[in-house]
Amino acid sequence: MGIEKAVDEKAPTFFDVTNFWGEKATKFWLRFHIAETFAFLGIYDTASKYQVQQTADLILSHEIFGQLTLSEFLCFLQRFKQGRYGKIFQSARPNPQEFLQCLQPFWNELCHERGKAEERRRIEQLSEERKAYQAPTPEQMERIREIQTKLQNKFNPQKNDNDE
Repeated sequence: MGIEKAVDEKAPTFFDVTNFWGEKATKFWLRFHIAETFAFLGIYDTASKYQVQQTADLILSHEIFGQLTLSEFLCFLQRFKQGRYGKIFQSARPNPQEFLQCLQPFWNELCHERGKAEERRRIEQLSEERKAYQAPTPEQMERIREIQTKLQNKFNPQKNDNDE
């Protein structure tokens, strides 16, 4: 999944999931995907259950990363598995700190993409507003001119020659 698609999807954030289903559900989801990533990397057997749990807990407790949507986090994992953010293990042992550090460059890319998506939405909204605006018909323009003329005559009466 590309980052643009992840941003455009209307997936809930970790905060949303926690508020709706509770913290246990969010932590379970995160732990599952972190463990699956470690398994993909071939380091699941060397990662402790505690490391997986703490990694999930730290993501949830982080003031910024809790704003990630589920789609965005899955995008991060996909990019991480592709090696875009380096490796998280030394001597076949995972380093959860490095995993968490890899979220920061992803977050920076994500913020940039979110800004572009917001700009696209604004442009679309303006385009819709322009389409909704309809120019007056010739008949309406004639009526507008008549009203303007009447108002002009009423508020700006012309001087009569007798007024002098």
